[in-house]
Amino acid sequence: MAEAAMKKERGAKEGVQPLVAIDDGYAQTKLYGEGLDGRIVKRVLRSSVRIGSHGLGSFAGDGAIGLWQTEEGNKYTVSDEIEAEDPRFTDFHLSPINRVLVNHALSAAGFGGAKVDIVTGLPVKEFFKEQRKDEERIQRKRENLQRGAFSRSAGVEAPVLADIQVGCQAIAAFVDWALDDEMKTRNDIAKTIAIVDIGGRTTDVAVVVGGKSIDHGRSGTADVGVLDVYKGVLDRVKGRFELDDDSLPLSLMNEAVRTGSMQLFGKPHDVSEIVSDVVGQVQERALREIQRRLGRAATLQAVVFVGGGSALFKDIASAYPNGVMSDDPEFANARGLYKYFASRRRS
Repeated sequence: MAEAAMKKERGAKEGVQPLVAIDDGYAQTKLYGEGLDGRIVKRVLRSSVRIGSHGLGSFAGDGAIGLWQTEEGNKYTVSDEIEAEDPRFTDFHLSPINRVLVNHALSAAGFGGAKVDIVTGLPVKEFFKEQRKDEERIQRKRENLQRGAFSRSAGVEAPVLADIQVGCQAIAAFVDWALDDEMKTRNDIAKTIAIVDIGGRTTDVAVVVGGKSIDHGRSGTADVGVLDVYKGVLDRVKGRFELDDDSLPLSLMNEAVRTGSMQLFGKPHDVSEIVSDVVGQVQERALREIQRRLGRAATLQAVVFVGGGSALFKDIASAYPNGVMSDDPEFANARGLYKYFASRRRS
């Protein structure tokens, strides 16, 4: 306890609070940044939240199940063991649900009660408006996170968000591709590069020219992502096992999609054929949207695939001769956000 208090005290000193990047997506919330002890923290949680209190509590007291209340007065439960709200609505990134998920993720990663600087992101179509940064929406994102979220779980505190910055998710992944962990250039940025970020709800395409500008004519966002796989598998599983009235928690759906097996009626069931079929259909939809933007990408130096969908659609990069799968694609946005704002701190 004393050691934890000392860490929080160090983190709360003026000007030395840690910097944490948060890729607050529709399907997952990923954190990457400086821990209170100075070491790199890397954490992923599924974006599984539902309005109201659902009678869950953690025996371990480890914050895995989060009970939260916002300053608007609404209560929320964060847990893989509930049937989550569908986050695929237009203003998700400006919503109390998003605020709760960000605060819960930071608390679960050890930042409860500590002062921390954060940087989050917006998809391409929300970050830009008429080929310019949408300053109004960026400010609304910042203001949403500045509003209160309070833990109702015993022994769990909310973090203190000192400074909040907002970046563009796919552009952040370009920064991660361009710079190594020492902030040194590791790939040629003088040419034109396409970043394809397949996330929970959306597939972002950002075409970066010379490392300095974005080609808005070929960049944009399509509404297809990993949650379409989850929804497709859920519908097929409910049909096969006659589960019309049963709710299935996100943890169970994630298990099915990742392993091809699902625990139902007390025993495992092979659903790999369903998963393979649905993954193939959604991957084809995503690829069509990418091709609408990039064509065959013959004039591009590389087409770099990032995001949780790229990790799931393992062979999608092979659709292009110059396709590249990012190292650890699920964390590319979070790492890139961290690298960009950490380098600004140092300059």
